[in-house]
Amino acid sequence: MMEFLKDKRGSVPVMTTGFVFLLLVMTFLTIEMGSTYENYDYCLDVLQRSCNSAVEANMDDRYRADKVLILDTAGAETDFYRFIASDLSDRYDIVVESVSCSASPPSMTVTGRMTFDTIFAQYDWDDLTVDFTVKASNYDLD
Repeated sequence: MMEFLKDKRGSVPVMTTGFVFLLLVMTFLTIEMGSTYENYDYCLDVLQRSCNSAVEANMDDRYRADKVLILDTAGAETDFYRFIASDLSDRYDIVVESVSCSASPPSMTVTGRMTFDTIFAQYDWDDLTVDFTVKASNYDLD
């Protein structure tokens, strides 16, 4: 065994095998990071779209001709939760920490945490948890 380790001819296959292994590990981690970012981006897009839709659906149009915008805050919050439930799959766990709505000017801000699993969950690693903040407002008087 000592002769094999001292032999200079045997170092090239060992180094090549190590380099290929390292390259495969780096490729795997890069692909997994891309997949994790795609999950985060998808979930954030659904949350933002739900916030925008909740604000738009609950605008009181009775005063729009007078250039006054009023938001039904209770309806916007209810619709936000309804949109999330219908658009997001069960793969994502959303914990909403606060929903802040103002009637005039009409705006809504939602903060919370999203949790989703990665490929490392099969090795009993924790799921990935990320904080989020989404905001929507409507100043369109036309």
